[in-house]
Amino acid sequence: MRLETLLAFILTCSSFSLSADQSKVKSPGRHSRCFDRACNPRIGNLAVGRVLHTQTVCGSNSSERFCFFKQTAGPRGKQSCSAARCARCNAANPAQAHPASAMSDSSFRYPDTWWQSAEGLEEEEEALRLDLETKFLFTHLILVFRSPRPAAMLLERSQDFGRTWKTLRYFAQDCEKMFGLAEGLPLEEDGATCTSKYSGAFPCTRGEVIYRGLSPWRSVDPYGLAAQNQLTITNLRVRLLQRQQCPCQTKHPGAASLPTDHYAIYDFVVKGSCLCNGHADHCVPARGYQPGPEKASSVVHGKCVCRHNTAGDHCERCAPLYNDLPWQAANGIMGTPHECQKCKCNDHARSCRFSRGLWLATGRRRGGVCDHCLHNTEGRHCQNCQRGFYRDPSRPKTAPDSCK
Repeated sequence: MRLETLLAFILTCSSFSLSADQSKVKSPGRHSRCFDRACNPRIGNLAVGRVLHTQTVCGSNSSERFCFFKQTAGPRGKQSCSAARCARCNAANPAQAHPASAMSDSSFRYPDTWWQSAEGLEEEEEALRLDLETKFLFTHLILVFRSPRPAAMLLERSQDFGRTWKTLRYFAQDCEKMFGLAEGLPLEEDGATCTSKYSGAFPCTRGEVIYRGLSPWRSVDPYGLAAQNQLTITNLRVRLLQRQQCPCQTKHPGAASLPTDHYAIYDFVVKGSCLCNGHADHCVPARGYQPGPEKASSVVHGKCVCRHNTAGDHCERCAPLYNDLPWQAANGIMGTPHECQKCKCNDHARSCRFSRGLWLATGRRRGGVCDHCLHNTEGRHCQNCQRGFYRDPSRPKTAPDSCK
């Protein structure tokens, strides 16, 4: 597949790694992209290395004949249209197969591979679905069609592994007629809008459909709550609702009888990244990851390798001994990392918990309370010896044998 348009969406960057002993968290090196600033794993195509689901595929039951037109210039006359070209699709024959996996293979190594739906079905709707193993940030969708683009389609996302769905964008030649929406205006606040920009029949092949998760004209913190609510996905679904013919068909005698009633897509590019709240620049496979049928070296994985003294699959909490201040996502606009701060436990505890009451009482300076003090110590900071033990003045307060 050839990808002719590649949009870049750059999130501000940050990262940190938790050692096997979680009581000792190593700070990112000075050369790390996360050192003293927010960071994020690199953006890639979430569809690579995963299974794309479709309702149908051409030639799944037997060999199918199909035809298509190419329109190389504007729709000004017959000279811009090629003659119809026909071929056969057979899912059992690799040389004639057009599976869903072809939409996510390399557009540079395989520029002319595509997925194609079954031919001539009465039901025009077809659904494409990407199921993810955990939560990801989704920034762009780029579809490159081999057939004419649909006259109407929907882009939907789920944040709860397919239990509920929300429409992100309506696409139609006539938004009012198809969806009852005025172009560009949502029905309700934070509702999806409709656009006719990507629903024209021209070009008959390699027409693009593009969606941006955030407006490029507004400055939005990508790690803020509003952006996370908009960009977080566990599943993505594209519903192709209405086919349309290439304008060339009206210019060629006998074209109406040719088998052209199908959808075909070269590229299905879901741009996004691991969801790390600005606290990681690298991710590893998350639990439940199932690789797709094709081997891929550029898979965007979903479990963050956390920096800034954070922990969790998405760096959504502080590491066990770093709860002296409340956890915060990094600030993607200012670049502030909002690192978790180590509790003062005098080396006598492996973890601590955050106390909001203590934090407020200290003027929001400290809120950590040490858990399960070791070495015969006790107190909020493991600063006292337990009853029956005495402080050895010859040993440092942090020594494991300081209370005897």
